Amino acid sequence: MKPSQLFASLFFLGTLAAAGACAEGVASDATGMDLEPTKSTDPTEPGESVTVPPRGDREDDPGDDDGTDDGSSSSGGSSSSGGSSGAPDAGSSGSSGTPDAGGSSGGSSGTPDAGSCTTVAPSNACGLTPQCGCAANETCDVTNKSNGAVSCILAGGGPQGSLCTTSSQCALGLTCAYGACRPYCATENSACTGAGLGMCGQYYDPPGTAVPNAKVCTIACDLRSPSAACGSNTCIWDGSLKATDCDAAGAKALYASCTKYNDCQQGLACVYHPLWGYECERWCRVGTNSDCGLFESCKDIYGANAPLEGGTRLGHCQ
Repeated sequence: MKPSQLFASLFFLGTLAAAGACAEGVASDATGMDLEPTKSTDPTEPGESVTVPPRGDREDDPGDDDGTDDGSSSSGGSSSSGGSSGAPDAGSSGSSGTPDAGGSSGGSSGTPDAGSCTTVAPSNACGLTPQCGCAANETCDVTNKSNGAVSCILAGGGPQGSLCTTSSQCALGLTCAYGACRPYCATENSACTGAGLGMCGQYYDPPGTAVPNAKVCTIACDLRSPSAACGSNTCIWDGSLKATDCDAAGAKALYASCTKYNDCQQGLACVYHPLWGYECERWCRVGTNSDCGLFESCKDIYGANAPLEGGTRLGHCQ
C-alpha cells in the first residue's frame, strides 16, 4: 500500500468508526469485506479465491489474433519444454511423448512406431499428442477453433513460455495459447511430463468457450521473478489447476487499478484490496514482510489454495 493510501485509509476507517457510534448493526461493515465481489463460475477461473479476476474474463487474449478460423491458421496452444531457462525442447508434449515428424505416433512410451500416426478428427491431417504426420519443420496445430480441425503449420523459433500471437511464432511442436508458446497434452488435470511444465488443462478461446481437441500444458514459472521461464511474459497463478503459468503481461504499474487477471506488469498480480478495490500488487512470502514496501505487510490472500515457494505460502503486499 502506498503511504498516501495509508493516510487515506486511516481517514476512511475513522469516518466509519464515527458513523458506527450513531447507528446500530454497522460495526461489522467497517472492515469493508462487504465489498467482496461475487465469485465467478467461469470454467477458466485461475483460482477459487474471489480476490483475483477470473482468467476467463480476459477479452483481449493475444492468442485470438491468429488470422482466419477456417482451418488454415493456428488457434494457439503448444510449446517446447524449456525448463526454467526458457530454452525450447522442441516437440515436448507433456504426457504424450515427443514428436515424430515423419508420421510415427510414438505410443505412450514416446518410442516411435514406424508408419503409424494417431490423427485427430475431423480433419485427420496430423496428430497432436504426440506430434506426428507433418514435415520435419512443421507443427500439427488446431487451426479451426469451432470444430477442432488440425493441420500442419510452419514452425517458428519461439521457445516455451515466450510471448506469441500465433502458433507460427512458436518452436517446433508448440502452439500459442494464452499469449505464450506451450505444448499440447492429452489428459486434462494430469501432470505434463516435459521439463518445465505443470498441469494439462482445457484451452478456452474466446473466454468461456472450450476449443475442441485443444488441451495445453501450463508452464512452471516463478511468480516473483517470471523472466527465467516466461521471457517478457508474466507468471500467473492458475488456482483451478493449482499451477503457475506464463501469460502475456499487461501495462499496469504497481498500485494501478486493474480489471483483468493479467492487466499488470511482469511480477505483479491484479488482486482485490478491501479499501481500494482491484489493484496491481506485489507477490510476497507470507510471514516475510521485508518482501513488501513501507507500511505494507504480506497478506495470506489464497489460504489453502496459495502457491508455494520453498514450502512457504505466497500472498500479496497490502
